[in-house]
Amino acid sequence: MTLFEQFQVFLGSIFLGMLFLSIWSFFNTLFYKYKKSLIRLPFEILLFTALAFIYHQFLVVVCNGILNIFYPLALFIGAFVYQKFYAKIINGFNSRLIMKIKKVIKNLLKKLKSIYNNIKVKFKIKRRKKDVKKST
Repeated sequence: MTLFEQFQVFLGSIFLGMLFLSIWSFFNTLFYKYKKSLIRLPFEILLFTALAFIYHQFLVVVCNGILNIFYPLALFIGAFVYQKFYAKIINGFNSRLIMKIKKVIKNLLKKLKSIYNNIKVKFKIKRRKKDVKKST
């Protein structure tokens, strides 16, 4: 493997470290409500498994599966660079994005509820009440 190819893999690992930490930041913002809960654990395991698989495929495709000690180091350097310089910007964007998504979902649910109520009134759909036998 030439030095130029190793340099490309090193830069790719730095970029993937930044990308992986930004994905984890979005995940963390999304599941912040369930911070110390068992609900979050399977999703976190799936996320980190997917990220590890993506990195493995990157190494297999780009450098034929050759793993040097400085590739994972570059991954951590990328995560450090993201945390030091980009985290505040991206996390603020993530928070605003999630708030907008929540607002859109809330409005959509309101519209669906009003459509359901209109259909219910139009067809006079009533809830069934359970027949209760009176004991004598």
